[in-house]
Amino acid sequence: MSDEKTIDDDDDDDEIIMKRPAFDDSESDITPMIDMTFLLLIFFIVTSTMDPAEIGKIPLAVSGLNVPAEESAVLFLKNGSGGKANVLSSDGKEFSPDEDTQTSEIVEYVTDELDRGKKQVMLFGDADVQVGEVTRVQRIIGDAFEDLQNTYIAVQSDK
Repeated sequence: MSDEKTIDDDDDDDEIIMKRPAFDDSESDITPMIDMTFLLLIFFIVTSTMDPAEIGKIPLAVSGLNVPAEESAVLFLKNGSGGKANVLSSDGKEFSPDEDTQTSEIVEYVTDELDRGKKQVMLFGDADVQVGEVTRVQRIIGDAFEDLQNTYIAVQSDK
């Protein structure tokens, strides 16, 4: 036999060595930075509060509609303790500070006013009342009176 190798011989001893592509120093792999950006984005989305109604104050009105109070069931919102609003009827009767009792009293009052021929509900609030409290009263009215078309936030005119 000869020392020459044939095609049929097994060459397990020879390793194939591939040359790595040259790394260009001017290019950087930004994949880890993108991963961190998405992780931070997810973190802030999950931990943040997205309810803008809970913060802030009622903005000043620039323009609006003239809505007669005589045709509206009027609720007054005054700033109370702990950021909660005291809700009063148009005759000055204050509703209960307990939210569940207050909800039923508001619904009963608005029902009586609508039965007397009122067409809409008007919320009249002090400037210090938090937006979240106005939104809470609007939700009470909206949930109880789904067919009610208009609920207005009143602004007193200087005229």
